[in-house]
Amino acid sequence: MQKNGWALLPVGVFLFAFVGSGILFGSFQAIPAVIAFLLALTVAFFQKPKRPFEQKLDDVTRGMGDDSVMLMCLIFLLAGGFTGAAQAAGCVDSTVGFFLTILPPAVSVGGIFLIGCLISTAMGTSIGTIAALTPVAAGIIQKTGISGALCIGAVLSGAMFGDNLSMISDTTIAATRALGCSTRDKFRENLKIVFPGAVIALFLYLGTVKTGQPAIGQLAGDYNLSHLLPYLAVLSCSLAGLSVIPVLIFGIVLCCVVGVATGEIAPSDILAVLFSGPDENSGIQSMYDMMAVSMVVAGVIGLVRANGGIDYLLEKIRHRVRSPRPLSSELRPLRQP
Repeated sequence: MQKNGWALLPVGVFLFAFVGSGILFGSFQAIPAVIAFLLALTVAFFQKPKRPFEQKLDDVTRGMGDDSVMLMCLIFLLAGGFTGAAQAAGCVDSTVGFFLTILPPAVSVGGIFLIGCLISTAMGTSIGTIAALTPVAAGIIQKTGISGALCIGAVLSGAMFGDNLSMISDTTIAATRALGCSTRDKFRENLKIVFPGAVIALFLYLGTVKTGQPAIGQLAGDYNLSHLLPYLAVLSCSLAGLSVIPVLIFGIVLCCVVGVATGEIAPSDILAVLFSGPDENSGIQSMYDMMAVSMVVAGVIGLVRANGGIDYLLEKIRHRVRSPRPLSSELRPLRQP
C-alpha cells in the first residue's frame, strides 16, 4: 500500500472542528465529538476521488464492524449498567460517607482530594465523582472558610486521578481494546505517571489547612458497608487480571443484590436503573454517545488506513524510535481490509 501523508487530513479536520470550536466558543460542547468525527469522515470520502465510492464505503463499514470495536461497545454498555445500578443502590453516597467518617481531623482539602481519587477509581467516571463530592466541598467552604476555588480544585483533580486509572472507565476500555493490552497493565503503567503527582498534590492540599478548623468527618453522612462491596469486588477482580466483561457482569449482579437487600432498589425497577440510572443521566443510555463515537472513529480509521495514512504514520514513527523491539503493523487496532 502506498504511504500517503495527506490521508491524515481527516484527523486534522476533527482537531480543527472540535478543539477549535471549543476554544472559540469557550465550550467543547459547541460541536459534539461525533459531529466533528462525521465531518472528518466526509473529508476522508472526498480523498482519492478516483477510487469507487463502494470501495470506500466497504473500508468504512469493515472498520466499524471490527471485532474489537463491537466488543468495546459491549463493554461500554456493561460499564454504563454497572454505574447506573451502583448509583441507584446508594453505593456512591455510602462510599463518600464512609471515607468522610474515617478520615482524621483537619484534612479538609486533602481529604476531599483523597476521597475523589478513591471514588473515581471505583466508579470509573470523573463526572459522577464531581457530582458526588461537590456538595461536600460546598459544606467545607461554608464551615471552614477555605477558598472555594481550592476545594473545587481538589474535587476536580481527585476525579481526574481515578478516571485515568479506573478499570471500568470508558477511556480505559477504549485505550486497552485499541492497543490490545490488559487493563491491569495499563493501571500499573499509568500509576507510575500519576501517583507521584498525586502525592505532591496531596501534601500541598494538606498544607492549606490551619490548626483548629473543623474536621472533615463532621460533614459525614450515613453509610452502609455492604454498599462498598460492588466497588471492592470490581477493583479486586480487575487487579487480579480477570476479563472485564465477567467482572462487570458480576459487579452489576452484586449491585442489584445489594440494592434490593437494602431496600434502595425495588425488584421491579432493576431493569430501569440499569438502563437510565437513578436520575436518567447514567446507566446504559449514558454510553450511547461513546458507542457512536467509537464506531465513527473506527470508520474514519478504516478509510485513513486504506488511503495510506496509517502506513505513513508508522513509517515516521519507526524513524524516531530507538528500541530493541521493532514497531510492527500487528499493533494496529483494526484488521487489515
